[in-house]
Amino acid sequence: MTAMAMSEEGRIVRPLGAFERTIDFYMHRNPVQFSLVAELNRQVPATTLALALAALQDRHPLLGVAVDRAAPEAVFRASQGALSLEAAADGTPWQSVVAAEQTRPIPPTPGPLARAVLVPRESGCAVVLTFAHQIADGIGGLRALLDLVAALSCEDLAPGNVPQAQEELLAHVGGATDTGDAATGTTGKDDERMSAVGELLPFSGRRPHVDALALDRGLTTRLVRRCRLERTSVHAALCAAATVVLHRRGREFVRVLSPVDLRRAVGLSDEVVVRFTGARTGSAAHDANDFWTSARHTRGSLSRQRTPDALKAGSAALAKHPPTSCSDAEAMMTAATAADIQITNLGVAHPSRQSMNALSALWGPAQITHMRGEHILGVVTVGGQLRMTELTHDPVAGLVPEMGAVLAEACAESPGG
Repeated sequence: MTAMAMSEEGRIVRPLGAFERTIDFYMHRNPVQFSLVAELNRQVPATTLALALAALQDRHPLLGVAVDRAAPEAVFRASQGALSLEAAADGTPWQSVVAAEQTRPIPPTPGPLARAVLVPRESGCAVVLTFAHQIADGIGGLRALLDLVAALSCEDLAPGNVPQAQEELLAHVGGATDTGDAATGTTGKDDERMSAVGELLPFSGRRPHVDALALDRGLTTRLVRRCRLERTSVHAALCAAATVVLHRRGREFVRVLSPVDLRRAVGLSDEVVVRFTGARTGSAAHDANDFWTSARHTRGSLSRQRTPDALKAGSAALAKHPPTSCSDAEAMMTAATAADIQITNLGVAHPSRQSMNALSALWGPAQITHMRGEHILGVVTVGGQLRMTELTHDPVAGLVPEMGAVLAEACAESPGG
């Protein structure tokens, strides 16, 4: 179904899938929206951005829906509204815009379930896109942001089709297994510390603390090369760096939540939609003395949790027993996502050559999920630089810059030394 075919106001686009329903139930009392930021090296008039946003809605149909919770089962309905576009005061730091976006829930109706903020600057601008979590995840949001930059660079966006729910797709997925380093592992699931349930905090509209750091190109290059040499991944190294910092702050045991992108794990299309699951790893202070061993352990554990069989089993279980109330969804989420830090790594972004000429930087995803003590770290790499953005209501002084220092130190060590 194309965007044109679903444009009739109120038309049922499709029912929410089991995971989308879980997120929606959770969001009844715990609004979750996330933001991504593109810094551009040229100024963009609001009228030009509005036209690009309209093209983006045609490209990604879920950017033109609302959630109808009154139906027997929640459904996406077509919304003819344009994406909301606001302008911040000239020179406003994007960090301030992102923090404010976390205080403003996106209501399920009348739609659409995303919005944009334009931040003019003396030489250039920033564009902040914010998405309700029922319709998108970080990778989907990044796809939308890159497509928006392409539209602003006068590239045509082909109309897209309504994406299926992930449970329908995973039911038919096969494929090879990514076993990672099978000889290594991390703290096992039978460790009771791994299953400790998190605590929800009522939504209060408080602005979160925002911190951000860009690794320079040299360090980013050294990190990628060293991870290959050490038979691990950049994401696992980021997890190891976070645990090192939190252990130094006195935490005996650290859990890291890593959203797993199903598009990459099992070869699904790159669309604006929910396509992820979560994987957790744990680190005890006495086992975290060797950085690269810790990173390999983390990669091994994550690789086992993201095999097609594991992903399909988790999806099938949720589809068979979906939550039927807000309380069910909250219990599920506090059990499955509780962690000391969540690291959402979008990997390397690939703008078109024409877009890359206009793009200075990407940041995010930035969000809060209302768990006590949470730290949400968004990571994305573009133009040879890895950038980190942290949101929290309980700042750990120096967490992000110290992670950068830990990575630099680990890359400076002699291999095997």
